[in-house]
Amino acid sequence: MKSEQILRLLGEVDDRYIEESMMIERKPYQRLKWGAGLLIAVAAGFMLFTSNVWNERIPLSTDSTANSVHIVDQSKVTSDISEENMMDMTEDELFSKWNPVVVRGTVTNIRHIEIDFNGETEYQSLIKIHVSNVYRGDVQVGQDLIVRADAIPETGQTTDASVISHVKQGMEGIFMPISYDDEFVWEQNDATLRLKDIADYGFPDGERYLFLDTPNGLLFERDAYPSLQGVDSLDEVEDWMMTRFSE
Repeated sequence: MKSEQILRLLGEVDDRYIEESMMIERKPYQRLKWGAGLLIAVAAGFMLFTSNVWNERIPLSTDSTANSVHIVDQSKVTSDISEENMMDMTEDELFSKWNPVVVRGTVTNIRHIEIDFNGETEYQSLIKIHVSNVYRGDVQVGQDLIVRADAIPETGQTTDASVISHVKQGMEGIFMPISYDDEFVWEQNDATLRLKDIADYGFPDGERYLFLDTPNGLLFERDAYPSLQGVDSLDEVEDWMMTRFSE
């Protein structure tokens, strides 16, 4: 998400008749006909159900003037991450600017949303993280956090190498989301979205606020963390976080 789109205010889903001659010979056919009809009905019902699921509408508060927010299938998601719009911050400022919570956990679910800002469409992803350890913030072990993130498109849909694009269900990591209150508002095309309407937490950007234990090893934005240049495992990042926040 472009950083200028999110403002911190106060400063910043509605022949049926057939001749019955030769009944004995026709019974198997009739059973097949009814069976096929049932299968068609079930299939149609399933398609309607899944269509409704993926187009579930998220209710918005009166504080949001965006037209709608819908759950969509990942195949519809497009990504528009612009690294050049990220605010330059030092390692220390990454922890102090937004005062993020810092937790270790596992991604248990990912949903994707389409936001309609008066005709302009934006995509985002909502990540559920089951917390296994807390280094900083008012969060409890065992708690589930719903975190808004930059859109995560299907693998192969983009060449974007952003950290957030590697997030998968079942992946463990250390995450640094910020807690939303009523003052966090996304403004675009003369419409607004109170971010708390869609998630309780969010990543300020999809690069610097998460450390992922991927099949190819530890992944994070190394340039943002000079103190972690030689770190190769999530446990090492955890040790560093514990030392930092125990001081």
